[in-house]
Amino acid sequence: MPDSTWLHSGTTEAPKKLDLAFAWIKGHRETVIGSLVILCGIAIFSLWFFFHYSDLREAAWKNLFIAQQVGYMGNFGEAAKQLDAIETNYQNTSAYGFAMMTKGDFLFKQNKFKEAADEYAVVAKQGSKNLLPFAVYNLGKAREAASDLAGAQEQYKDFLAKYPDHFMAPEAHFSLARTYELTRNQAETQKTYEKIVLLYPETAWAAAAKAKLTPEVKK
Repeated sequence: MPDSTWLHSGTTEAPKKLDLAFAWIKGHRETVIGSLVILCGIAIFSLWFFFHYSDLREAAWKNLFIAQQVGYMGNFGEAAKQLDAIETNYQNTSAYGFAMMTKGDFLFKQNKFKEAADEYAVVAKQGSKNLLPFAVYNLGKAREAASDLAGAQEQYKDFLAKYPDHFMAPEAHFSLARTYELTRNQAETQKTYEKIVLLYPETAWAAAAKAKLTPEVKK
């Protein structure tokens, strides 16, 4: 039942909401103080976490940049050590997935295709949304380079099923056609090249596909 004590107090107006709020606070002082202490603690922790995470993220990306430069200069061994350190110490930052992708790229450059495929496979399963298309496609490239043509075809098809409008889709079609060609699957080879011509008519991929088609279907 609403509080109507103001009717018996001789006042002619109901108390304002602000007055009621102050009265409630006065009557529940310990609860209010405890709540304020908790809220202040949460705010302080949130600020600490934000700045701490920002520092971690900045350090992770700085170390990733250094590792990439070392690798691009050909010192793959030292680059691998630095990338391993990033994966160990900065798993909760966005640089983590990029470190695995970079390691895969450097392994690929060293013709260590199976090892590169292992790195790409991890990113393809648990990487960030922006990295997933590149990881899926690169996994196909690594498997193709390792002569696992069936595995490569699976990856290219997976890429095209998930990312049909991605800018790498024409290249993925072309790579798929190449694996069909290598396995002497002429029907799928021709069909895939024709699809490239149909879907991407004004691109260099279409021109390359036309050059690959048999004389009977050339225009």
